[in-house]
Amino acid sequence: MNQARLQALTARGYGKAAKRIGAETVQYRPTSLIDPLASPYASFLAAFNNDAGFSFKAPTLWGKPAVFGLFDTTDVQAGDILVTGGESYFVARFEAFQPPLCILCDRTISLFGNASSGDGTTDDSSSSACPLAGYQDDYGTSGGSGSSAAASGWPCSILLKGSGEASGSSIPGAIKAAVYQLLLPVMPGLNPQVYMTATDDLGRSYVIEGVEVSQYGTKCLMRVQQV
Repeated sequence: MNQARLQALTARGYGKAAKRIGAETVQYRPTSLIDPLASPYASFLAAFNNDAGFSFKAPTLWGKPAVFGLFDTTDVQAGDILVTGGESYFVARFEAFQPPLCILCDRTISLFGNASSGDGTTDDSSSSACPLAGYQDDYGTSGGSGSSAAASGWPCSILLKGSGEASGSSIPGAIKAAVYQLLLPVMPGLNPQVYMTATDDLGRSYVIEGVEVSQYGTKCLMRVQQV
């Protein structure tokens, strides 16, 4: 039996299991950086668990957004967004014969380019290089009214990672700006850049300070904007 045939059987097997215990799920495959949930791609039954064996003995743990998806994997790829029961997930990794690795999202976020970050686009028509290399904006003011929207409305995971470093303010009693980890799906034609600003659906603003781009998506470290 060849690998393609075996994968097809595995995908259908996951689908049959999901029909017994899964919930209705809408699949999105974003083609635009603006409003990635504008057009559904497909729908199916799906369930999610933090155990790749799908024992369903425990819920997803707080601060541990990585889970495994149980659904027909005939047409799934990294970057797909899955919405079910009021919750959103994105597919971070899919390998043959394995359940997809998904990230449970708790927020939606918009990204903004500025003079020091560029717009993050990966085509040849726009540079994402930083023209002000070495520039440090401790107050996060570079993402103000001059910012341009690079992406908006993207489901993501935002996790508190620590108190970070002092903002550089000499004001007595000034607190350290909190540092957060941002997990984003693979985005078509965009790699987030250092110095970009981000705003979530609660209205909180951040400055991106570190970026790791991989086949799983993008992991960023960001600090709350202080004004």
